[in-house]
Amino acid sequence: MQSKKKQSLQDSLNEIAELKNKLRPLVDTSDLTKVVPTKKGEELLFSDPQLQYDASSGEKKGFLEKLLDWISEKLFGNVEAGNVMTARNILLWTIIFIAVGFVVWLLWRSEWARLIREKPKSISFNFSDITENLDTIDFSKKIQNAVSVGDLRLAIRWHYLHLLYLLNKNSTLVFAPYKTNIDYVNELKGNKELLPFQQLSKVYDYVWYGEFVLTENDYRNYAEQFNQFERSQNVQGK
Repeated sequence: MQSKKKQSLQDSLNEIAELKNKLRPLVDTSDLTKVVPTKKGEELLFSDPQLQYDASSGEKKGFLEKLLDWISEKLFGNVEAGNVMTARNILLWTIIFIAVGFVVWLLWRSEWARLIREKPKSISFNFSDITENLDTIDFSKKIQNAVSVGDLRLAIRWHYLHLLYLLNKNSTLVFAPYKTNIDYVNELKGNKELLPFQQLSKVYDYVWYGEFVLTENDYRNYAEQFNQFERSQNVQGK
């Protein structure tokens, strides 16, 4: 009985020893030889197309990436990650500023802008003191008489009344002594005569209502502008 116990104990010890051997880490005791590649060997190795991961891997760059690379190269001279990020921010803020400017431009042209935009000055080009029938007025004589006495402002006023008379005869607008410059501009919207009319109206407004003292040279320049417009109206006898 005693020998059986000893045998059982020995078997247990053997199993424990065997288990320890299995759990013991393996150690490679073989000799290591250091191999140093030659420079030519390195060049041959790294020239292998299969090892060119930076050129062959990844997706192709899209338009935005190419644009950012182009901006980065133009601004900084190279395409590094930091430069590309800076180029991205520049592009983003440029787009934002353009978008904001476009929105402001649209709002300025819209009906909402009238709430804050200064209203155009409305001047009454009042000719209520003219009691004569316009068809009977000799405008050339009226202008010459005003120039002869040195009243160049009055000569410009007759030029402007002649302009209104010609436009009325051509049915381009309807003359009325009480109308304002805004009334006439509204009647001429879409008409080729609008721009020259506005320019000559400013001359008349500046000279007559601004009480501007004209020199003879000033008058000749303004009179020629009126004469050119009058000739373009092609109204016989006037």
